[in-house]
Amino acid sequence: MWKRLAAKAGSGAISIVWALAAVTHPIDLDSKPQVVAIAGDKKQLLVGELLSRMMAHRRWQDAALREYQLHRLFHASNNRFNIDSTLEVETKFRSPGTMESTIIRQEGSAFIREHVFQKILSAESELSNNTNADLIPDNYQFTLIGTDACEGRRCWHLTLKPRHPDKYLLIGDVWLDAEDYAVCRVHGVPSRHVSIWISRAEVEWRFKRMDTGVWLTETVESSSDVRLFGPVLMQIQYAYKNIDVASVAKNGI
Repeated sequence: MWKRLAAKAGSGAISIVWALAAVTHPIDLDSKPQVVAIAGDKKQLLVGELLSRMMAHRRWQDAALREYQLHRLFHASNNRFNIDSTLEVETKFRSPGTMESTIIRQEGSAFIREHVFQKILSAESELSNNTNADLIPDNYQFTLIGTDACEGRRCWHLTLKPRHPDKYLLIGDVWLDAEDYAVCRVHGVPSRHVSIWISRAEVEWRFKRMDTGVWLTETVESSSDVRLFGPVLMQIQYAYKNIDVASVAKNGI
């Protein structure tokens, strides 16, 4: 594989091979993040290779993942008025992107449910068959920061900058697993206002590798400043079952 890279990219591939190998070998997973010191064009070649593998993993997962059932527990709180709200949702996913959600329990603040939880479910439905907000090179510019440790696994750390304005695109950071090249963590702020009610929002996604090799969302945490209401802290916990994955070759990862 390294010979193929060298033949494809010429002398610049030496830096790519060296940098990728640095994450392949054991590192101290408790150490601080490490900056990759590669200059100019060679660094861009490395970013290009990382994104190529990220997209290869995405294509594999899109082709392999057939369906799953998902239980989500939403919880949000506002300390200013000492209120909170809980929402439980059962969701069925079927390839190529259909998601059907059913609310099974809701309690607490109706305002939070309407202006926070329902906004998330509506956006999910809106984006289910839309790639305009996907974490892909068509939507983002990626810049390499270095290596890091993500839940005990080696990963690459890159920054995100939207290529076009969209309320669903983030300004922030992404971490790619160094073995599967799947997205394992995302942190950022929306590049545009989400709604007239939310003046500021910050969000973090964490993903988990399933036994089948696919990566699915594990938790979402966010903090938002809601007009006339103050800060709202939210967490969504994900639990999966009946994950159906077809046997598909992993090409380009």
